[in-house]
Amino acid sequence: MDLTEQLRVLDAAQGHPAKLALATVDLAYPELPEAERTALKQSLEAAAIPHWCDQPILSALLEISPKESAERLAQLAKLTVLEPFRARGEDAINVHEATRLALRKAMAAESPERFRTLSRRVATLSESDVTPRGRIEWIYHLLCYDPERGATELEKLNREWSRSATSEDLYALTSALQELETTGLVQGRARVWTRLAIAWTRVGRGEAAQLEEWATVTMRLAEGVDDQLAQGEAHCLVGDVLQAQGNLAEALLEFAEYQKVTARLADEDPSDDDRLADLGVAHNRLGGVLEAQGKAAEAHKAFAKSLEISARLVEQEPSNAGRRRDLAAAHSRVGAVLQAQGKLPEAKDAFGKYLTLSQELVDEKPSNAGWQQLLAGAHARIGEVLQAQGQLPEALTAFGHYLSISLHLVELEPTNAGWLLELAAAHSRIGDVLQAQEKGTEAQKELEEYLEITQQLVSQDPTNSDYQKHLVAAHSQVGEMLRAQGKLEEARDAFGESLAISQLLAKQDTTNAGWQLLLATAHRQMGQVLQAQDKLADARKAFAESLLICQRLVDLDPSNVEWQRELFIACLRVARLDFAGNKYQEALPLFEQASSLLAAWNATEWDDLKKSVELELAACRASISNGQQSG
Repeated sequence: MDLTEQLRVLDAAQGHPAKLALATVDLAYPELPEAERTALKQSLEAAAIPHWCDQPILSALLEISPKESAERLAQLAKLTVLEPFRARGEDAINVHEATRLALRKAMAAESPERFRTLSRRVATLSESDVTPRGRIEWIYHLLCYDPERGATELEKLNREWSRSATSEDLYALTSALQELETTGLVQGRARVWTRLAIAWTRVGRGEAAQLEEWATVTMRLAEGVDDQLAQGEAHCLVGDVLQAQGNLAEALLEFAEYQKVTARLADEDPSDDDRLADLGVAHNRLGGVLEAQGKAAEAHKAFAKSLEISARLVEQEPSNAGRRRDLAAAHSRVGAVLQAQGKLPEAKDAFGKYLTLSQELVDEKPSNAGWQQLLAGAHARIGEVLQAQGQLPEALTAFGHYLSISLHLVELEPTNAGWLLELAAAHSRIGDVLQAQEKGTEAQKELEEYLEITQQLVSQDPTNSDYQKHLVAAHSQVGEMLRAQGKLEEARDAFGESLAISQLLAKQDTTNAGWQLLLATAHRQMGQVLQAQDKLADARKAFAESLLICQRLVDLDPSNVEWQRELFIACLRVARLDFAGNKYQEALPLFEQASSLLAAWNATEWDDLKKSVELELAACRASISNGQQSG
């Protein structure tokens, strides 16, 4: 074919990607009769249906003999739009991705029946392949030729894989589904479940805050299909996005809708364990928001329901790894609430069950990164309780396991934001213990790692409130370290960063108790460094701000021991400054409140502090009495 003829062929394609791809047949085989070139073009279109093709696949797609299939495959292999795919065999090929997608999209639009027929044939080939690769290929083509069945099977697969699949398999499924969404080849229920499956993988990677538009569109699409579960899942997705962005009040409303849907479906078919499991997830989501709002009793109730459901399902099916994973997570949630209430032995017991279940899952399948992440979290929780109990060497060992697993996961997938956040938190935990052990140099290294990673995460996704919260904590811990080293100006700068971010977060959602506590802590730390700089008026103002916030939190949940302790510290700091400034009348009620809070803590570790506060209270009363007598 001369240059003029080549230009004519290309011009006839009019820049259309699919037509240009088919034109490569004319350019490569100008000597073939038109009928043979047409057959070869049809073979190219068929080869573009699956992600890769070989002789048996092409034979099944075109319903031709193995000999003819091999001949056409050899001809196709010479085209510029194809390449060898040795990973699937010596004669395997694959059409370049952009060309493959263009051919599929054009065929679906111009020859929909043929597109569905070819999709059905390749789906039939992969249906018996139970490997992850086979499941992905089957679902991919099932969605194209039978979208209703495809939606149902995708929901089942996503449910199973979200609890037990490796991250590699989840990402491969997501990549395949994203092709269908991008090329517009799925509609109705099929598109809703396609988008939900993609979203859940991204949420698992810590990307929920970035999915606002995706979740909004998915919710709108779900409302237009007759699928209650899909609508419930869409509410859950919207709730996850809102929670990640720090909007707890609206997130709670979305999770409440999800809970209503799952409860209704579970009631309609009590024998369906999957529907019951969904209800457990809904209670878990509700509990997470309630916990963040500081409603510990309500959160505990929701988590207890989730735990009850998970335990029942595991009892019915002990070999189901996904069910055991849910049970482990439920123990973790209950333990966290118990820990916040100061019930450390009970919390440790819950976290111990979490650790045991996680370790069993990892032992059964060490290659599953999701199980590894679960185990890392269990070590972190155990370490927190040990640290709170003053067992620093044991806590350091637990946090060491947390760090080791997190490092391994990040090495596997450096771009996974969720795993990066776990790594950052592990550095933070270890740095905190090392600082308590007065190992300043080692602590500084860990805390600087924590700060560096959190800054990186915030720069990548400024909308993620969880990253912002960790950045506050990182600046706070670095500031504490600098203050301990006597570097007061540098410490004040670090606390200033912590305070500024905390104020923005607290203003964004006043119902988020965790953010309010961050702000109270930031004010208290700023007050401490100002006091060390002998700026007593400014210090008292900072302590007073912390006091007001802590009092509101304790009024919200008097059972929260962590908040009680922060309130105690704030009362004592303001009282001492007032006493030192001869403001005895102002100091007295604060000393009394501090004493009252201490009286409720029965552990012997508080005995020395109780004596000290009682002496200060007595001195304040004596000063008032002396002043009145003098008057």
